Amino acid sequence: MADAIYESFKAQDPANATPRIRAWVDETVKMATCIASVQLLMGIFAAPRFREKVLQKAPSREAVFDLLDRYLAVAASDQWADGSSAPRTIEPTRQIRALLETWEFRLDVPEPIVQVARAWLAADEIPEPPEGWDEWPGLDVVPQFELPEQPSRGGP
Repeated sequence: MADAIYESFKAQDPANATPRIRAWVDETVKMATCIASVQLLMGIFAAPRFREKVLQKAPSREAVFDLLDRYLAVAASDQWADGSSAPRTIEPTRQIRALLETWEFRLDVPEPIVQVARAWLAADEIPEPPEGWDEWPGLDVVPQFELPEQPSRGGP
């Protein structure tokens, strides 16, 4: 994706298509992918029907922790405009990370994780679907998900 964005910029303004701009595009795409992946992860934790649709196997513990740690670094940075929801998601991200420390990473997600995921989505200004999180079937088209899965349906 970064290649396409940079090449489009370069075609429109070749004089300013510097290595610095390329690095900025790469960093911006990485940051946006991280944010979108955490949003998707929280939706998966929050909505059981969506979780069943998306996950055939529980996500990798290491990948989830890596993603949440990267997200915390992004959310805690000072690059957000006033009113951004990112700083409001820091505490729910920390809470869910702490809850995940004791979870066995099965497809059945404990209720405290579900509730904190829903609180995270609310903090990120993602409204509860009209049918409620328990009945929400999820997105019609699921974006590419960053987390590798571990090979088990019932547990590690």
